[in-house]
Amino acid sequence: MSVVNETAVYGGTPNPPPEKWTPFEWEEPRLGKQVHGEIAVVRTAGTTGSLSSGFWRTGPTSSGAASDGSHELIYSSPLGDETACVIDGTATLTVPSTGKQYTIGPGSIVSSPKGLEVHWAIQRPYFKKYWVIWNGKDATANPPTDLLISNVNDNPSKWEEYHFTEPKEGPQVAGELYFIRTGGSTGTMLSGVWRSGKGIAGTNVDEEGTLVTPYTGVLGDETILLLEGEVEVVETESGKKHFFRAGDAIGLSSGMHITWTSKGPFTKKLWVITRDVVSA
Repeated sequence: MSVVNETAVYGGTPNPPPEKWTPFEWEEPRLGKQVHGEIAVVRTAGTTGSLSSGFWRTGPTSSGAASDGSHELIYSSPLGDETACVIDGTATLTVPSTGKQYTIGPGSIVSSPKGLEVHWAIQRPYFKKYWVIWNGKDATANPPTDLLISNVNDNPSKWEEYHFTEPKEGPQVAGELYFIRTGGSTGTMLSGVWRSGKGIAGTNVDEEGTLVTPYTGVLGDETILLLEGEVEVVETESGKKHFFRAGDAIGLSSGMHITWTSKGPFTKKLWVITRDVVSA
């Protein structure tokens, strides 16, 4: 699924044209070949490991769904750890190994460890989610073993200013964030929510809340669902410009220098950072 050392800026909307959707087929370890719903792939590779992202949907005419659009399936994320965000619809997730149940809806963030079997009971008539799947070459010492459910509207008491050092530009401050996951089953997998705007820290942020940041993804490849606002990404080497708005998926490659501009007054994103080397 991944091409090693591929460097690119990826982008996609939550409503791709019909020809971009294909049946979602995979091999479920206990059940064999499965075909459920449809996917539209946005990101096809990372610079390391196996990294992909896109959108999945189901409805009355989707593979495996009932005629009213409800849908039941078993999924163990066999291709790698998955971070997903519900865009439309509601579902009940049950973990057979623990008996735990979770109700999810628009804005729910579902963090699924590789290999954990989950029963999805999706309510009619439609359901859509954004997903990121990551699998590195080396297993981690203490991988997650259960679902973690959060929400894009969570507001923890302490957001951390995002301080990092750009190789050419030096120390930078770019907005603030909180972490959802600080580790996965393989390599480095970090996830969380980030925001910028009026009154939020930034090395280069104006009074309207527009933040301009040089960025090379020193921690790893970054895969994003833009939750609020508008963003411009400019590739330094080619000068190519990419424009994104809330709902879009974005993929940034580690080591590729860009300029990231979050338009004021506010911008917010769900982010996943991945690389084969385990962070210290």
